[in-house]
Amino acid sequence: MRNFENIPLDADTEILLSSQMKFGNLDCLFQAWIFDSIQGNSLIFFAEDLKGKSDEEIKTMVLTESEIVINKSQITLSKNEKKHPYVFVNFDFKSWE
Repeated sequence: MRNFENIPLDADTEILLSSQMKFGNLDCLFQAWIFDSIQGNSLIFFAEDLKGKSDEEIKTMVLTESEIVINKSQITLSKNEKKHPYVFVNFDFKSWE
C-alpha cells in the first residue's frame, strides 16, 4: 500500500478519522472531517492513478463501485496538481448549525 503523506489540510479542518484502504485495485485514504460546522467524508486518491479519467468519470466510479457514499446527491471533486499529487472526492455532507 502506498503512503499518503503531506495531505493538504485547511487550518480550520478537524480530522475525525483517517484510514488507508483499497478502492478496487487503487490505494486511497478515507477521511471523516469537520470544517466550518459541516461534517463530511473524503476519499483521497493519487492523481496519477486516475489519469485519463474525467471528473465525472471519477465521481461515477466512486458512486457505482462503492457502498461508502450514503448521500448520493451531493458529491464534489477537487484537485490541484501544481500543489499536491492528490484527488479528493468529498461526500456525505451534514450541517451542524
